[in-house]
Amino acid sequence: MKKIVAVPLFLFILFSCSKTNTFIHCSDWVGDYTFHEDPVPTATGINKIMQWELSVTQQNDTCWGTLEITGLTTYIKLLTTLSGDSSRVDVMYNKYLDGSEDFKQGEVLFSLSRDSNKIITRWNRLQPLLADNPEAEGACFRLLKKAKYKDL
Repeated sequence: MKKIVAVPLFLFILFSCSKTNTFIHCSDWVGDYTFHEDPVPTATGINKIMQWELSVTQQNDTCWGTLEITGLTTYIKLLTTLSGDSSRVDVMYNKYLDGSEDFKQGEVLFSLSRDSNKIITRWNRLQPLLADNPEAEGACFRLLKKAKYKDL
């Protein structure tokens, strides 16, 4: 009888203490997010623009993000993983889909957290590309579309 109770208890403790067991809260972040940097005028009269799009999906116990950064002469597309909970996640580099930068797998690019009805971005390895001295954090990304359960 002790073995019957001990095995399920051991499995419960093992999986509840896992550092990668973030899938419970992953669905809270599934959706499409966007961030438009403030335009910067150029000598030619054409404004430099930079648009960031983060699309978060869930597969099994992993949150995946596709991050696209697009500007006049810039295009970067990365596959990311998200790790955290329902109030805060780290967006971490996984691999390049297009473009070239010097990131290491698992490196935190930036973090997102919820503050009432705002999403706060805390920049880490990646920062806004047009600003000379970007703020360390701010209300940058906004939710475009929250995925419904059937979209997962």
